[in-house]
Amino acid sequence: MKQACQKWILAGTLLLAPLLSMAQTATPPPAETKEARDARIAWWREARFGMFIHWGIYAIPGGTWKDKVRKEGYSEWIMFDEKIPVREYERLAGKFNPVKFDAQAWAGIARKAGMKYMVLTAKHHDGFSMFQSGLTPYNVADGTPFKRDVTRELSDACQATGMRFGCYYSVDRDWYRPQGPGNRYKQANVWDYPDSKREDFDRYFATFAKPQVVELLEKYRPDLLWFDEIDMKTDAQVEDLYQTIRRLRPECLINSRIQGCVPPKKIPPPHCDYLTSGDNEILEKDIGFEWENPGSMNTSYGYNPNDHNWVSAAGIVSNLVEIVSKGGNYLLNVGPTPEGLIPQPCIDRLAEVGDWMAVNGEAIHGASASVLGDAAPSDGNWRCTTKPGKIYLHLFKWPADGRFAVPGLQSKVTKAWLLAGRKELKVEQSATGVSLTLPAEAPDKIASVICLEIAGLHANESGRAQENQDEQPCPEVIQPFPSR
Repeated sequence: MKQACQKWILAGTLLLAPLLSMAQTATPPPAETKEARDARIAWWREARFGMFIHWGIYAIPGGTWKDKVRKEGYSEWIMFDEKIPVREYERLAGKFNPVKFDAQAWAGIARKAGMKYMVLTAKHHDGFSMFQSGLTPYNVADGTPFKRDVTRELSDACQATGMRFGCYYSVDRDWYRPQGPGNRYKQANVWDYPDSKREDFDRYFATFAKPQVVELLEKYRPDLLWFDEIDMKTDAQVEDLYQTIRRLRPECLINSRIQGCVPPKKIPPPHCDYLTSGDNEILEKDIGFEWENPGSMNTSYGYNPNDHNWVSAAGIVSNLVEIVSKGGNYLLNVGPTPEGLIPQPCIDRLAEVGDWMAVNGEAIHGASASVLGDAAPSDGNWRCTTKPGKIYLHLFKWPADGRFAVPGLQSKVTKAWLLAGRKELKVEQSATGVSLTLPAEAPDKIASVICLEIAGLHANESGRAQENQDEQPCPEVIQPFPSR
């Protein structure tokens, strides 16, 4: 172990006793009811759209290390990809001074885009804490020239603007600290710690990772904890972590990666409130359980000034609509600069998405999966979201003949109109479905939304008749997720 690393880690471990004592003596909470879970996740079901933020000292190299320039791929993984020694990598903390950071401005960008929650990387795999931690001085407030707690500032900004706030935390991977040789993914730091054993991971979990999660819960009261794991923890450690969260903050949501990044074997999965799909991976259909896609705007989550593979605003809207039409949420990432700015291409796209949401947001916020089943085309020319008494048709391709048909729709349509301009449409309904007469031109260049007001929902179109209460095999539409 490098001398500098020893100094930082030792300083943190001396502060563990109070937190560990509390965690070891507390009793588990009672089994919760369905009503308690429904109350906890209600805001998330309504939100549908959130901002993911990958920000840390890896923003400084931005995908470039020495003479190696990466123009695509995960720049936040540079420590692992280049096998950068701990003593060398930790010098980045001394250069991290994002003086242009403005938490209120970030929250404003998200809010105007129609996003309802924000998730910040409180600690990514590189082991650097983006919050003021009493467990280690290797954190943004104590170990950088910036000397500010960005997690506190973002949490406060979200509260002030009516957004929910969550913290990403990497438990199973920490390249700054010895964690043994790693499991089948082989993603541990073995270049600095070649002789590290599995016992080092157990010690790290008990004396650092779990106590830091306790810190986050007690200091920042997050509405959501977003884990990113690779099955390093034992079942007992997962249960311990889960019960700790439930005891300290019962209302905090937990994603499925508390266990691992692979799809769960059963729906609903244990120890979590919703399933996290693979990075930029949209499920094939509604699985009857809450899920969320973590998406990026280019090929990296962390900042990379050389990655210009930007998703267009139209592409973002298309992803958002598809995800909601399948019962999911879209957590869309931005990778801020070392100076503390959200990159301009992200701002421009989010502003355009926000303009679309200002008109059509009612078809996203609080909406549920499509009830039309196979009626929606596989080519993605249109999709469907629903609310009680309403069906929303999102048209990405405007019919040239001014007619749009929804074959097989049996629910009685009492009224139809465009959300843009609120223009009422002529409706013809028969045993074979519904036909609408449309204006000659699409009112929206990205996706025009038609609202069908219906008198009840026909039994054949009930969609998710009820949430899965009993364990069911995981649907085959969930493919094995890659580990990143």
